[in-house]
Amino acid sequence: MSIIVVGSTAFDDIETPKGKRDRIIGGSCIYFSLAACFRSNPRIVSVVGKDFSKNFFKELNKKGIDTSGLLVKDGKTFSWGGKYKSISEDPETKFTNLNVFENFLPIIPTSYKLKNKIVFLANIDPDLQNKVLDSLDSKKFIGMDTMNFWINSKRKSLDRAFERINLLTINELELGLITKKKSLEKSLEYIFNRYPIKFLVVKKGSSGSLLATRNSLNWIPCYPFAKMIDPTGAGDSFAGGLFSFLNNVNSFDKKNILLGMIYGSAIASFTIESFGTNKIFNLSKKEIDNRYKLLKKIAKII
Repeated sequence: MSIIVVGSTAFDDIETPKGKRDRIIGGSCIYFSLAACFRSNPRIVSVVGKDFSKNFFKELNKKGIDTSGLLVKDGKTFSWGGKYKSISEDPETKFTNLNVFENFLPIIPTSYKLKNKIVFLANIDPDLQNKVLDSLDSKKFIGMDTMNFWINSKRKSLDRAFERINLLTINELELGLITKKKSLEKSLEYIFNRYPIKFLVVKKGSSGSLLATRNSLNWIPCYPFAKMIDPTGAGDSFAGGLFSFLNNVNSFDKKNILLGMIYGSAIASFTIESFGTNKIFNLSKKEIDNRYKLLKKIAKII
């Protein structure tokens, strides 16, 4: 079975205390699909410019990633530059060039609508997320991410999307921006009283992640021995691992989501060990399984 992922494809300039790299391939769709391709066949919906290498399309296809919905438009590919003053902090954005992404209108190819049960909406404009939701049937399991820019600038549209999804992934800062509550407890109460979201995954960086439902709260640790080089894309890799795990289970219940979070944490731990996608691009299933098994023991989830 396949997973549809709608989001960005980009060139990134990244600087961390461990070094600097310019114009490396990134974007939410790329990190997500590379993490998800070990347990599913991701199907990308995104856009790039004429400056994007067609050879990379072939490399993605070799990994079972469908790029039929990765459009090539006249112009330049979306690009972003960021600097991490410390590995644990959010980066300072140096520049954002939307380029062809500015007029991106995501359209799900007809071939994508068959043989898939999961759709993930990465942190793009909520107006676009809603347009995708309008085109989907109600049987899909919908995951979604967002970011502080959209929370502050397009709240009404974001609220409409929140009304129609099953699982939201978000970091702790973004959660506070949405709820305007000072405590995590009050923020969780706000989300479940305001929206029909069933599962809320709160990403806490090096402190792991939380799975909240209306009646429970569980913590999943990060892999403790990762060598942090570049945290860019860790959240999208985590989501790719999580949803690819769910793609292979019979029910989307709390236990399976927790196991998927462990699997996602295992993959994200590789992402941060190199600049860009280099590490996850060359991963093996055995490497992932070894970290997954160890994290499963630490989290004490059978």
